[in-house]
Amino acid sequence: MAWADESTVVALRVADFLLGQQDAAGCIPDSKGGKLCNEDSTMAYALVGLAAAGWHSQEAKYLAGMRRGIVWLAARQEMTDPHWRGSWRYAFATQPPYAAVPTSPGAGIKDVRGVDATCALFAYDLFLYTQISGTDALAKEYETNARAGLDFVLNQNLGKDGFSFSSWQQQRTGAWRLWRYEYTADQMDVYLGLRAGALLYREPRYQQAADVIAQHLNAAFFAGAQGRYAQGREEDGRPDVELNEFNPIFPQGYVPWVLGKTDATVAAWEWLSTHRQADGSLDCYPGDPHYTLSVAVYAMAANALGKPRPEASLKWLATKVVDPVDGAVRDTAKSGSEKYSNVAGFSIVALLRFPAFPAATPPTF
Repeated sequence: MAWADESTVVALRVADFLLGQQDAAGCIPDSKGGKLCNEDSTMAYALVGLAAAGWHSQEAKYLAGMRRGIVWLAARQEMTDPHWRGSWRYAFATQPPYAAVPTSPGAGIKDVRGVDATCALFAYDLFLYTQISGTDALAKEYETNARAGLDFVLNQNLGKDGFSFSSWQQQRTGAWRLWRYEYTADQMDVYLGLRAGALLYREPRYQQAADVIAQHLNAAFFAGAQGRYAQGREEDGRPDVELNEFNPIFPQGYVPWVLGKTDATVAAWEWLSTHRQADGSLDCYPGDPHYTLSVAVYAMAANALGKPRPEASLKWLATKVVDPVDGAVRDTAKSGSEKYSNVAGFSIVALLRFPAFPAATPPTF
């Protein structure tokens, strides 16, 4: 079997794993057998993988799974409380009634909600479903929800410079405070959602806000001295450029996949290339456990920038971290590492060369 055909088989096996994890209501656990769903947008990213599988294969089951997931997410969205309208809680239980699960990201914090990426990705998932299915019925049905999510970001998370602050954190006192950290990757999630909202609903203000992010992101978040993107900007505006287990290299491939070719995105991709190992995996800092997601976004960036397909890296992904039995994808090269749904989703995107804004049907490669 030719590698192009083999990579498709692997990608669809991974997509079938996601479908197998999804319950009848549409919930996809964040990890195999896990008790949480959509923690920090995990399920929203998994749905992008199902979109890629449906786009490439034209099999209805993947779009059906995507539709169930969108409906499930809409049912979890806050639409009654005026202050939080359009937002989501940080994580939900995987069993009915899918209650919100308070989650602390660190000392002194009781819970999180109103994550910018989660609010924006709902519109993006709707756009992908609409584009690939050829019908806008679902987008019309959930227009109020999509607009509410994007409006929450614009009204509650967006700074004066047009970039988005991460989320709202509940203090021990019970009060909610906007956490003014700006993740580089979150700017891309917000851009995807805003541009999707503009395309779906012909809303100029969404496109205008997306344009600000696209036009100014490189100046604000590309660290020239390091030749790569910062993880984000601290609350005082300082770039967060350290690389360790808390600051993975996701933005280096994700930004090129979303924005396409610029001097900065090419430089970030080249930075990734310098860390490619003989077996195709990426080793980006001392102690790097060789994350699957690093390889996935490396391949996604290569496709978006018109670079040669990193075959060795994709073969590493397909043969070293995809479970041949159930199609689940390990987080790292370490045996026994967690099998996350978002990692599965991005692996499908990488293997199938899925672009951020696809045509209705895939090109012939």
